[in-house]
Amino acid sequence: MKKEINNIADQFNINGELLNVECKNNGNINRTYIATYKMEDGSEKCFIIQKINTTVFKEPYKLMKNISNVTSFIEMKTQFCGDNIHPCLSVIKNKNNKLLVEVLDEKTGEKQYYRAYNCIENSISYDVSTDKQVVYNVGAAFGHFQRLLSDYDADDLETTIPDFHNTPKRFDNFMSDIELDVCDRSEEVSQEIITLLKYRGSKDKIVNLLKKGTIPVRVTHNDTKVNNVMMDKKTGDYLTVIDLDTVMPGSALYDYGDGVRSTCSTAAEDERDLSKVELNMELFTEYTKGYLSEMADYLTEDEVCNMGESIRVITFELALRFLNDYINGDTYFKTKYDKHNLVRARNQLKLLSDIDKKMPDINKFILETYRKYKHENKQLIKNK
Repeated sequence: MKKEINNIADQFNINGELLNVECKNNGNINRTYIATYKMEDGSEKCFIIQKINTTVFKEPYKLMKNISNVTSFIEMKTQFCGDNIHPCLSVIKNKNNKLLVEVLDEKTGEKQYYRAYNCIENSISYDVSTDKQVVYNVGAAFGHFQRLLSDYDADDLETTIPDFHNTPKRFDNFMSDIELDVCDRSEEVSQEIITLLKYRGSKDKIVNLLKKGTIPVRVTHNDTKVNNVMMDKKTGDYLTVIDLDTVMPGSALYDYGDGVRSTCSTAAEDERDLSKVELNMELFTEYTKGYLSEMADYLTEDEVCNMGESIRVITFELALRFLNDYINGDTYFKTKYDKHNLVRARNQLKLLSDIDKKMPDINKFILETYRKYKHENKQLIKNK
């Protein structure tokens, strides 16, 4: 395998001598390698090489078109602004100026696809964090990402996963799957179904706002987890956002809502002890301050008014997806043990209940923080 991956690495347009390729097994979807090269100036430099999971991403070139276009646009914006603090993720083409290296699997006869990126140097990422500064920087990083892409035409992007955040459609599929009950599990989870139905009033809100044109379609990341932000090892500040496989047209509300849901919960998504599961309001305030420090001048009033609601919608959607996957026999999410998806669903339902109780405080803080940044930015412009 080492010889094979070395041959693949040699096909990318990297001006250096390949020294070593090391496999990293921490990815959930794509297989990742770190390739070390000796560059022409004698220095050593690392690059990321990934084998794309074509079971998840069936059209690799559409996927890479999105990533290449977005990263190129971000790099152009960063250079224009003279930003030397936030390095850009860059796609490295092969020696034929293509975005991917194709390899034919001799056993299956199917094509395999590899891509390459630069490594973000002197960086670190966290799987989880309760550090307020880290959480602030995660919010700021995703806000910065959306700010840089605020004038990018989202219609230029391919939809690589159709209906990814179409909550009403996911709900309709869920109701149909309850009736089909292919694994005879619906009765077992009747209480969870009843609890989920209690919150179904949220499911249409963001989709309807987009359909009516009340809020704009934007470039969205769609996987706003802590570990998708690279931080500076020395200063702790954010550097850049990575893992752009799910970059698509959508709503800024999806990214903000999922960022708060995943970053500010007091427990992991599969914590069994539901007494430990709630929304940490201190972390919520830090994430929101970080996000709005970048995006306050770029969001519409309708987006701001629905930021709190987005946390509820996305948490509802994930609870729905976990429970639906359990009913269907655990066919989508990877599971580590029996009833893992049911544990996840119960976890998210508990989080949803807590978010619902705290919604008045959530909305109040969002509005106050938005007004604060808007006022400060106006004063800054006035004083220049």
